[in-house]
This record gives sequence, C-alpha cells and structure tokens, in this order.
Amino acid sequence: MIFKILFFTLFSLSVSLASVQEVRIGTIDNYYSDKISTKELKKIIDEIEVTLESQVGFDLFNYSKTGKPIDIIYMPPLKLEEKIAYKMKVLKKKKEKIEEIKRFFPDEKNKIKKYQKNLHKFALLINKMTKEVNNYVQKANRQRNFTSAEYKNAQLYVKTKQNRIDRDIKNLRKERRSLRRMIDKYNKKIYRMNVIAKESNRLSNQINKMSRSIKKIKGRTFGLKELTLKTYYKDGKKVKEKTVKNSMTKIEIYGFDSLQQLKAVIAHEIGHLVGIPHINTKNALMHPFLQKNQIENLFLIEADIKNFKRNF
Repeated sequence: MIFKILFFTLFSLSVSLASVQEVRIGTIDNYYSDKISTKELKKIIDEIEVTLESQVGFDLFNYSKTGKPIDIIYMPPLKLEEKIAYKMKVLKKKKEKIEEIKRFFPDEKNKIKKYQKNLHKFALLINKMTKEVNNYVQKANRQRNFTSAEYKNAQLYVKTKQNRIDRDIKNLRKERRSLRRMIDKYNKKIYRMNVIAKESNRLSNQINKMSRSIKKIKGRTFGLKELTLKTYYKDGKKVKEKTVKNSMTKIEIYGFDSLQQLKAVIAHEIGHLVGIPHINTKNALMHPFLQKNQIENLFLIEADIKNFKRNF
C-alpha cells in the first residue's frame, strides 16, 4: 500500500528591483524557542550567503544590525489541517495494526502446516490398523476349524484392535476440530487485516482530497509598491510612461518542520528580497513550491543561476 500525502508548500511572490540587500534577525516567536536559537538562525543565514554568492559569482546580500528583518512567526494550524493531522494519526495506528497482524501469519501458517502433516500421518496409521484388522478377520473366516479357545482369542484380538481404532478415530476428530479452529482464527486475521487495509485506503484517499485544498505558505517577502506615471511629448506625440518600484521591507517565516527546511525557505525569500522572481523549473530554489532536493541540500540549479544573473 502506498499512501501519498499531498501538502503543497507555497511561497508568496513579491519581487523588488534587484539590488544588494542587508538583512538581520528580527522576531522569533516564543513558540519556536525550543526549535531554533538566534545563534542557529545566524549560522543558517551565513550558510545561505556563502552558498548563493559562491554560485552566482557576485554579492547578493549582507548581514547588518540595520538590515531588513527576518521574522519567524507562529501561525496556528487551520481547522482543515487539524482534521488532516488527526486522520494521519489514525492512519498511522491502522498501518501499525496491519504490520502487527502480518507478524502473526508466518508462525501460525507453519504451525497449521505441521498440524496438518501430523494429522495426515495419524489418519494413515488408523487406516493401516483398520486394514490389518480386516485382513485378520478375512483370514479367520477362511479358517473352518476353530477350537473354543482360538475363537475367543480371535474375538478378543479383534475387539481390542477395534477399541483402539475407535479411540484413535475419536482423537483424530478432536484434533481436526482443533485444526479447524486454528484455520478459522487464521482466516479471521486475514479478514481483519483486509478490513483495516480497506479503512486505511479510504483514510488515505480522504487525506489526499483534503490536502489538495491546502496551500500552505511557509514564507513571504513584504514590500511597498510605488507607481509613478509620467506624461511627456516626444516628436510631437504624447507619451505616457509608467514605472513600478518595489521596496522590500521584511521577510516573514510562518513555520518549518526542520532546520534544513527553514534554510531552504529563507534562501528562497532572500531571493525575492534581492529581486529574483519565481521560475517553473523542477528542483529549482525559486520554484513556487518548496522542492524536496532543496531541503536535503541547498544548491542553485543551472536555471536558478540564469534566473539570478538575468534579474539581478
């Protein structure tokens, strides 16, 4: 079974005119006090600077006490996120239960096979004893001259053997009932596992549908947009010119699952801070959706480098 969880992590897009920026550590919400320290955050920012600037080949940003703040703000989860989190916990328990049931099968299966093999041997033994008694009776019937003592001995022998066979048949039936109970228990476990697997698939589908509705923003770059309209005449013709200037003021981070993820989110937002737009290239740092490879190892791909050099 494969359970896919489709959370989309978006970046907010606000792009400034490219220029070297100065940044600083702003507010870190108390919610993150045990998750990251100021010292750790400064180290992350320094690592981002080295990684990005060594790849593009020029200065992008510097750390300064008067720089644009990078604030880490706690955003309470949405009701839908809480429902998804609850369903994921239930799904996890069901998957654990499935694994627990799976561990039951190998030993029980071997036990049933061994039991069946022994019962088969027992049944063959009873059949052999029955055949021997029948042969003895047939041989005795062909013998015409019996003394009284020989007749009584023959009857006693047949009776003793028949009692033994009846007792063994009774025990065989009892053991077969035990085997049937074992097989029933085994089949019930299979049925139970299939029911849980079906419930797990249903839960997984629900989680996937619900998570498609979530567009979770991890970070955002804020700024002011200034629109300037200028009208003038050129060569006797009226010309209207519009200029848009973005002045970036701060970066806000709304959550992170690990320091590696935080590093990727901050690097992406610093890209916006210095004027770099989104690109729809898989695995790119400046992709609108947070990329797994960037979390595992922050690194500009070729499309990123071209994007930086084209827009900075």
